[in-house]
Amino acid sequence: MELDQLWEDIFSEDAERVRSAWAGLNAYERISVRRLLERITGDAQRIEAQRIAARFALTALEIPCTGFMPEDDLPEGALDFARSLAHDTAHRLKATFGRLSAALKHDGTLVTQADIESDCRLSDAILARYPSHGILSEERDKIFRGQEWCWVIDPIDGTTNFTWGVPAWGVLIGLLHFGQPVLGVADFPMTDEQFYAVRGGGAWLNATPIHAAAVQQDEHTGEPVVQKTQLFACCTRTLQHGQPDIPMKLRIFGTTGYDLALVAKGACLGSLDMTSHVWDVAAVWPLIEEAGGCIRTNLQRELFPLQRGQDYGALAFSILAACSPHLLAYLERQLSDRFPI
Repeated sequence: MELDQLWEDIFSEDAERVRSAWAGLNAYERISVRRLLERITGDAQRIEAQRIAARFALTALEIPCTGFMPEDDLPEGALDFARSLAHDTAHRLKATFGRLSAALKHDGTLVTQADIESDCRLSDAILARYPSHGILSEERDKIFRGQEWCWVIDPIDGTTNFTWGVPAWGVLIGLLHFGQPVLGVADFPMTDEQFYAVRGGGAWLNATPIHAAAVQQDEHTGEPVVQKTQLFACCTRTLQHGQPDIPMKLRIFGTTGYDLALVAKGACLGSLDMTSHVWDVAAVWPLIEEAGGCIRTNLQRELFPLQRGQDYGALAFSILAACSPHLLAYLERQLSDRFPI
């Protein structure tokens, strides 16, 4: 389909034309089209007719319309509150870093007293500030109750690292609006890095905007052009299938949140974590997308928006991220043995 015809159909406000045009796109073209439609719906600089047509297309395709989420539309002071809470909690944890014994949970992961205390501190502070909001947490309530605003927290992302004195760990705080991630903060105190993003407001590291890496495509094959010295972050389970067939250096940091943050800031071209939960990704999902990267799970339906009544402690999934749609497509092909779709 010609590009002009595609956009004419997408913005036609004719449901059948919209769905027909969408059906002709591959998965990675759909990512780009969806992202553009979402941005248009909330872009005050666009004419109203364009915003209406974009909302119509998303509705016809049964895609939740998230659009921009300007700070003024967030709960009052939410970004500053989340940044301050993540920073203060993470720096309090430094006092017990590498000094606590851990217990083994039923899922084989570790938990320390610091996880529990950090969870309580985060939850209590959120409910004191926003008493009507919901909270999903790794250590407490794991069921999404369907609230308009719901915070998703991981009190220590990388508990094993924290327990044994490895500095790659942090505090993750995400905010959902009708089940969609619209704000995220990831604070890693040992490296003095705080990542944050608001949907439509870009991705940031401390006070500096960040972007996913740029990867060129081979003009003949269309394959991404990557260097053997460039980095790919993964978990130890990724290597249980042997060395993946990708021409990049592998790095294992031991935390899903940090893996994804490194993709957002352009340090890694992609990442794969094979056993993740919603609190591992809710805070960094908007970070990846606002940095220009792509992220997806291997679930049969999309992870977001979250489903009312779902026990997210019982829902584990693999998460694959990349700096661009064409690199994501390449990684899916090369990692199909360990990222089944």
